[in-house]
Amino acid sequence: MGNQRRIMWNGTVRALPLKEQIRATALAGCETLTVTPSDYVKWLSTSVSTHDIRSMAADAGIRITHLDPFVRWVEKWKPDIPEKDFPTDPIAFDADDFFRMAAALKVESFTAWAGFPAGRYELPQLIDAFGALCKRAAVEGLRCDLEFIPVFGIPDLRTGWTIVAGAGAANSGIVLDMWHYMRGGRDDTLLASIPGDRITAVQLCDATAEVPAGMSLAEDGLNNRCAPGDGDFPIGEIVEVLRRSGGLNNVGLEIFSSKFDAMSADAIGEVSRNVLDDVLGGDSARS
Repeated sequence: MGNQRRIMWNGTVRALPLKEQIRATALAGCETLTVTPSDYVKWLSTSVSTHDIRSMAADAGIRITHLDPFVRWVEKWKPDIPEKDFPTDPIAFDADDFFRMAAALKVESFTAWAGFPAGRYELPQLIDAFGALCKRAAVEGLRCDLEFIPVFGIPDLRTGWTIVAGAGAANSGIVLDMWHYMRGGRDDTLLASIPGDRITAVQLCDATAEVPAGMSLAEDGLNNRCAPGDGDFPIGEIVEVLRRSGGLNNVGLEIFSSKFDAMSADAIGEVSRNVLDDVLGGDSARS
């Protein structure tokens, strides 16, 4: 069955203030809310302390257990997308700053992804670099989840799993984002072959079968997702593969969408709860 903990992934509530992010998380029946380093720094700049952040979440029965993302685990880390001027400030935190934030928030895990373009590094270099990151994470008592993203240097599940398997770190795993999985090249045979406990997080979303004409892949991923069932992705089939392997772990919606950006916490909470009840079953909700 896997660890069917319900998570509110930050992208789904990215337009909401902290208090409303927490409200949406609780309404969705989620146990945890993920936090970005840039949001954390922004909240601190408004005179909200780390203690305040953790207390606000705890008062709603929510824990903050995951920091997402960390990008600077290779030397030449900066994104380079020809069709998009990708902002680097939100992801520019170095390892010392990032791990200080993780310690302050008392998270259990974090996401690492590759912003660099494809071809910049060879696979053995990435395996070594990711392995070194996992060793640093282990010292900090953290799990390190690798997320593949089609527009960047680790574009698909096969590449991501090759790196995780090659590094051989017990505190590592794969983040399976449905948009990344479909746009990067669906491979259910490979997915089924990966031990379920190495799929350490699942991010649900939907989208059109093809990237809309005139829209870049990056723009589609950052603003054009929709709730599962509202698009063309075979979400049910992929979920069933994960269910059989025990890979339905730390499951939540990750919907980067201009539509969701305009929704209230109540509306996001309702949509998220309905989807998670459907995918995981209503009896798995938080009590």
